[in-house]
Amino acid sequence: MKYRVTVRNKYIKMKISDAILRYLRYLTTTKNSSDYTIRNYQKALDLFASLFEENADLQKISLEKVDDFRDHIFGLKSRKGTKISRNTQNLYLIPVRSFLKFCHHRDLCETLISPEKIELVKPDPRNVSGLNAKELQALRRTNVSRNPQIQRRDRAIIELLFCSGLRIAELESLNQEQVNLATKEFSVLGKGKKRRVIFLTDQAVGCLQKYLDTRTDNFAPLFVNARPRQDEIETKGESRRLSKTSIENMVRKRGILAGITHPVTPHVLRHTFATTLLRNGADLRSVQELLGHANISTTQIYTHVVNADLRKVHRQFLQ
Repeated sequence: MKYRVTVRNKYIKMKISDAILRYLRYLTTTKNSSDYTIRNYQKALDLFASLFEENADLQKISLEKVDDFRDHIFGLKSRKGTKISRNTQNLYLIPVRSFLKFCHHRDLCETLISPEKIELVKPDPRNVSGLNAKELQALRRTNVSRNPQIQRRDRAIIELLFCSGLRIAELESLNQEQVNLATKEFSVLGKGKKRRVIFLTDQAVGCLQKYLDTRTDNFAPLFVNARPRQDEIETKGESRRLSKTSIENMVRKRGILAGITHPVTPHVLRHTFATTLLRNGADLRSVQELLGHANISTTQIYTHVVNADLRKVHRQFLQ
């Protein structure tokens, strides 16, 4: 007697919107991605999903739809009204490619296109040289406020960004209790929930101490704004925490007043930290750890700056 075995198809039609929600949950619970990453990935995937009908399933994703998405993001404008950069275009494409990889690994669709078929845009060349010594000194000396306390706060921020290579989100989230001025070191939780040690120079310690000496509050944030709030006592000063936007605006204005001809941002000071270390003989692996890069390939973007310096030396003595 013959028995017929029926094998149930493991693939069940899933809506694109449901698959995206499942992927975002995976980023949160499994990958432990930051809120910033999840927010940006959701923004890109929601834009991608808007090209489909409301209840479209994953089988509807095709190379033609991906090309339509490319055309759409190519036409996006920045806040200044200019076309978004190639790097920003990739910030929309990378989440879609990662989403498709997740769907393949979870067997969510049998006929889903391969993620490898989504090619990224060749990025624009990045200027990662940072500030030179003269520009850095000018930035240190310049003030954007007449308030002595704010002057000391801003000077401490500039020095801390330069000597530590902190990302702006890492600096914004710092609390007073984290920073040990006696040992001149502390730890931060960076991208990918990776913890690393931050070291302080004597100059940074001095600037931070001078700023903290002007503080008469017991608020948790290391850097606070000058605008009092009614709920500041109840929130332990959380409502007074200096925002990323305020930090960016201060650094940018300081750069303009210092006469620096190119834009100055907190990330430019991070570049300055990295290139200064490499120019003074630090090895690439150490710089990788100090910056908190997951992959050394990310750190290697700074090597061409150092190589350019070596080229100048070569030409100076051998021509």
